[in-house]
Amino acid sequence: MEAKAPTNKIEISLVTKENWEKAQEVRCFWWDDNCKCDICKKQLSGRHMIDGKLRNSFEFGLMCASCHNTVGDGFGEGKGQLYTHLIDGQWIMTFGFSENEF
Repeated sequence: MEAKAPTNKIEISLVTKENWEKAQEVRCFWWDDNCKCDICKKQLSGRHMIDGKLRNSFEFGLMCASCHNTVGDGFGEGKGQLYTHLIDGQWIMTFGFSENEF
């Protein structure tokens, strides 16, 4: 699997969180390829997308890496999952796996 290149400093820092071994084992894909960030409303076309919880809230949403950095509540079960954009257009979960996936 080949992923898109990072598009900014935040995505570059998130590359270190990606767990490709676990991603290929779990194979959890996000199938909607026409996603927009629920915060800034921009098309999600960079390397990362986060399906996660908003900080100090009970709300969840899709976020670009920049918005997640500002308003997201982290990664892991009940917080958020990091999806990495593959060059074939698919999104695969690469971080934030639940405990039962280990």
